[in-house]
Formats: sequence, structure tokens, C-alpha cells
Amino acid sequence: MKIGSKHFMDWWSYIYVIMILLISLFISDFNIVMFILYFVLALPFINSIEHFVVISLLLSTISYYFTGAYEEIFSIYTILLILIMARVLFLYKGKLEFNANNLILIIMLGVLACWSYIESPFHYFNGLFRLLYLLLLSVVVGNFIRLKISVICEMLPKTASIMVVGYLLSVLIKGSLIDGRLTIANSVNTNTFGMSCAQLGCILLMTAFLNKAQMRKNLVLCAIVVMLALLSGSRGALLAFALASAIVVIIYAKKNGRLTGTMFKLAIAGTVALGGMYLVLILTGLDTSRFSVAEIIASGGSRRSLIYESLIPYIIKNGYWKIGYGPGHECSRQVIMSLIGWDYAHSHNTFLEAFGELGIMGLLILIWSIKKSLKNIYGVCKIYKEAYLFVTILICLLINGLAESYFFDAVLWLLLAICRNNFIEETEIVAN
Repeated sequence: MKIGSKHFMDWWSYIYVIMILLISLFISDFNIVMFILYFVLALPFINSIEHFVVISLLLSTISYYFTGAYEEIFSIYTILLILIMARVLFLYKGKLEFNANNLILIIMLGVLACWSYIESPFHYFNGLFRLLYLLLLSVVVGNFIRLKISVICEMLPKTASIMVVGYLLSVLIKGSLIDGRLTIANSVNTNTFGMSCAQLGCILLMTAFLNKAQMRKNLVLCAIVVMLALLSGSRGALLAFALASAIVVIIYAKKNGRLTGTMFKLAIAGTVALGGMYLVLILTGLDTSRFSVAEIIASGGSRRSLIYESLIPYIIKNGYWKIGYGPGHECSRQVIMSLIGWDYAHSHNTFLEAFGELGIMGLLILIWSIKKSLKNIYGVCKIYKEAYLFVTILICLLINGLAESYFFDAVLWLLLAICRNNFIEETEIVAN
């Protein structure tokens, strides 16, 4: 098997992901030695950067759990940056595959972050550095290379399948119950675990819908990972999974003139799924009130509503709506602590987080970037239908982003980068 061939790259991707899954089971600290190990083993991906982009994206769904995937200098994201630069220098002789899509908006966000940091009462340098790092990653992946959409969409469900199996093993080996809710490890928030499962579920479900080959396997794995999301007790993740999948299925069906039949099938599938989930909740003895809207309202609602009610007036009253109180979740944490006395890591809303940290301009730039990325990837769907995978997982992230903040997470910026990429089309691959 020749190094650099597609068959080799596929298998090397599986080995690389399995290695990280195993290391993450027993080791949490990431040092220079492990970084070098990860880097050396990643060198073959210079021949197919798409494989490593998929790995980085899926690991970023729980970045702080996977050893080496946290958004720091010594991380797989830095390895991705190095691989891209090496590819440009050695394989393309210094020629960039440049596109200007969204680039000005990302640069504006970086400049705004620096300005906000200078004016911030907190001067949280780590927050500024992390945001600039993620923006750089997003620019390089989204604007400096052209990815093969066919390779990415083929590897996405295959890699997701391995991660589902890895999640099952991880739960069995070091899984934890926090207030009766399942998570992959004691250090991982149940909502974060649930959302990662939801995104894997979106990939597998949409792959089964778009491509009948291996549909049974994908549906079985999807059912397993959605069950894990259910046991995590994450309402937002399950809602995001269901809505994102339904929205994209309806869009696809309408485009192909099969809307009525698809709506009927969705109604039946939704009823069966809800009944099955409720049965699982009863059999496992989990608290079903978490999924009851009436009981949530009767108990006073979610604490998130109190955060929003306190934080938004604070931002406006103190003039932070202009350029924010500074980049970094730590800034939001300190503000929220002073307002309601709860030690929340962030504002639990991606758009409110952007508004609080970088002001109204930061919020508008984020929204505009998302809009342009969605428009770009939807245009790709007209040529290559499997690109609907990225429409689905981005919508899923945005829906759950109304209750969680991904503004400082690699998963958001990698997704936006991939969605705005100037992909190499199938005709170009054949011509070359």
C-alpha cells in the first residue's frame, strides 16, 4: 500500500483517531514530547490535508477531553497549521490556493478583539490570544487552501463511526454519572458530551439519508450515539439534532420535489423516536422532568434565562455594547459572578457571548460570517449533495449555540472555515 494513496490515508486516519482515543482514556496532560509524537505521526497527512481537517473537526467537539485537542499552541490545530504551510511550501512550491471569501470579516473581528482587549477592565491576555489563534486557524483552513469536498464528506461519517465506538468504550471504562446524567468522563460537562454525540448523530443520519450504501450501519450507529446524548440529559443537544436534521431533510426534499412524502415519513419517524426515547428514560430511571417543558416552567425555568436577564441590561447600561468588556470567557465569568453569584464559565449563548465580549460590531460580524459560510456551503450542495452534512452540523451547532457558547471553541471556527472554503470540484479532480 503506497504512502499517500487514498487507501493508505483512510487507514492512517483511523489509526490516528484510535491512538488519540486511547491516549485520552489514560492521559490528560499534553507536553512537548507528545506534541512531537502527534506531529511525526501526522506527517503523511501532507498528502491529503482533508483527512486531518476531518480529524481536527470531530475532536474539537469535546476539545478539552481529547488529549492534544485543546485550543493551545501545543495542539492538533497547530499541527494542522504546520501541515498546511508544509503543503504550500513543498508540494505547491509556495503557491497559495487563496480565496477572499469572508477574509475581511475575520480580519475585522481580530482587530476588534485587540481594541476590546485594550479598553477592557479585565485585560485577559489569554482570551485575546486564544481568539486570535482560532481566527488564524480559521483563515488558513478557509482561505489559504482548497479542500476536496468529496474526500472530506467521505471521511466524515467513517471517522464519526470510529468515534461512536470509542465513546461507547470510554463510557464503559471511565464514564461518569453527574446528578444522574451520563458523561464520557468526570471532567466533561454532560451538555458538552451530549452535543458532541448530537453532531456525530447528525453526520451519520444525514449520510444514511443521502446515500443508501451502508445505510443500516449508519442508522444503527446513529441510534447508539443519540441514545448516549439522551442519557447525557442534554435537552439542547437533542433538540438541535432533531431540528437540524429535519430542516435539512425538508430543504433537500423540497428541492427534489418529494416534500409531501418526506414530511409524512418524518412524522412517523419522529413519533417512533420520541416513544423509544421516553421508554429508555423510564427503563433507565432517569429524571424525565428534564425533558418536560411544563415541569421546567413550573420549577422556575432554566438558570440561563436569569443570566440573560441580568447580563444584557448590564452590557447596555455600562456601555459595553460598543466594543465589549474584553475577549475571553473568563471576562464573562467574572461579570456573571458579580451579577448573580453563580460561577458560570460563560453566558451560555454564542451570540450573547460575542455581544458581551466584543460589542455590537462583534455580534454583527459573527452573524454575517455565519450567513456567508452557510450561503457558500449551500451553493456547494447544488453540485455535491453530500455537502449537506456540513449544513446540518453547522445548523445543529447554531441551534444549540442559543443555550451554549461556542464563540471561543475551535469547532465553530473550523466549521465556518470549511463551509466558506473554495472547494476543488469533482470535475477538477478528474481533470488532474
